[in-house]
Parts: sequence; structure tokens; C-alpha cells
Amino acid sequence: MANDKIYPLIIPKWGLTMEEGMISTWLLEEGDDVEVETEVLEVSTDKITQPIESPVDGILRRIIGEEGEEYPVKALIGIIAAKDVSDEEIDAFIDSYEGVVGSVDGDDDEEGEEDATDDTPSGMVRKPMSKMRATIAKTVTASWEIPQFPVTMVVDMTQAKKLRENLKATDQEISMNDIVLKACAGAIQRYPMANAQLDGKKDYLLNSQINIAMAVAVDEDLFMPVIKGCESLTLSELAEAARQLVVKVKEGPVGEEDLRGGNFAVSNLGMFGVENFAALVPPGMAAILAWAESMTKP
Repeated sequence: MANDKIYPLIIPKWGLTMEEGMISTWLLEEGDDVEVETEVLEVSTDKITQPIESPVDGILRRIIGEEGEEYPVKALIGIIAAKDVSDEEIDAFIDSYEGVVGSVDGDDDEEGEEDATDDTPSGMVRKPMSKMRATIAKTVTASWEIPQFPVTMVVDMTQAKKLRENLKATDQEISMNDIVLKACAGAIQRYPMANAQLDGKKDYLLNSQINIAMAVAVDEDLFMPVIKGCESLTLSELAEAARQLVVKVKEGPVGEEDLRGGNFAVSNLGMFGVENFAALVPPGMAAILAWAESMTKP
């Protein structure tokens, strides 16, 4: 929620499983002037520390979140406003904010800490999940609420493998996953309903761009960085975009812009020797393609 003169600073959502972030440092103080792209504060997750930039010109009028504290995604942690906005207007804005305002998640249990309770079945030990695992569990559960119709089919990838070998001979590093991503973009162009989203009960929205998210696992976390505008990228351009996003996810920094806007997803488990699997549709996306490179082997 924002208006022309008041802009809320919130905890962003950077990863598919991210549910909260910690304010590492406020880089400015109340009353400081800010311009577009001024770094206002730094927020940390289990994987990354990322600065939050101001998208508007104004003044940092209110600091709500405290350093060292964790806040849920979309929690209101600060206010940027124009000079002529009164304190009363800012108070009214905060009071009417449709979301969490500076609320801290007080569940600080660490994974591995035993906590036997009266309702624990005999012979079993109760252990709390880490916040990361709890968020993954919540995301998977939310995915099951999406109507899903899994379909499995065999695709002859002989020509795709020949193409890759020919490109490799000319020092072009193109992976099978890059070829699959390009094929998905072409298929979505041919069948645009695979790029649609429901809007209420009577309408659907067709996306003007083909934005494909790809699953990237980092330790116990799962990120879905998004390659935007796939319909206008050549195979080599798409491959380079995919490589850059994987590096960002694994080495940092990865920003909110890299993780949002996906309409279609691709998941590859070939590195684990998987021959067949069914992936869950990520919340907010139309569909997901599950494939493994081992499927393409003779």
C-alpha cells in the first residue's frame, strides 16, 4: 500500500522458501534525505545479505524495524515520505497499513533441540523444524492447493544432443537445460494459455512476456530465479542469462527482481540420476516442466 507522498519499506521476498528476514543494518537515520536507488538498509536471510534501495525520492521519516530483529516477509519496517507530509499523516498511514507492522516472529527454536511434550507418542522424540525447513513445508503444502494435472511423455532428444555437440565444437557452452528452456519458450509462444493466470472467477490474464523460473537448490534452500523475456532471447543469450542467475543464487547477491515475475517453471533433477519425477507447480505460476538429463540417455 502506498500513495504519491508516502512509500512503505517492507521486508522483500527473495527466495521461494523465504518467510522472514533480519534487519542487519540501517544505513541511514530518520530525517536523512534519500534519492532513487539510495541504499537505506541491509536485510539478511540464511543465505544472503542484500541492501534495500529506495525506489523514490524523499526523506526517511520513520524507522520501525530494529537492527538484529527478524520480521516476516512484507512486514512494514520503515517509511519514506515527502517533506510536506505531516507526522499525523504518517501515523494514519501506518494505522491503516494492510499487513504486518513491525511484528517479530518470536519462534527462535533451533533445529536439533529436543522438546518432549505431553502429547509426544511413546518411544518418539519431538524436534522442531528449522525456519528454512518449515517454510519449505509451507510452500509445498500451498502448492497442493493449486489444481494440477501431471502428464508424462517421452521426447526424442537426439537432435538436441547433436545441436549441443555442434555448438560445443565452436566453443559455445550450451547445456541440455538451456535447450530445454529455449524449447519451453517456443512451446509457450505456440500455446499461450500455458502463460496465463486466473484473475478472479470470470477472467484470466495472458502475460505479454514469457518469464521462466528455474529451480536452483542451495544447501537446504530452494530458489526460483526468473529469466525474463525468453521469447526474445536467442539460445546463447538465454544460456548466458541462466548462468548469471545461477551464479547470483549460489554466490550472491541475488535481488528481489531476480526472483519474481515467473509465469512458468522448469525443474531438472538429472544430476541425481533421476529418471522420472513429478514437480509441484510453484504458487503464482501456471505450470512446471519436470525433466532429468538421464531421461535423454540411450
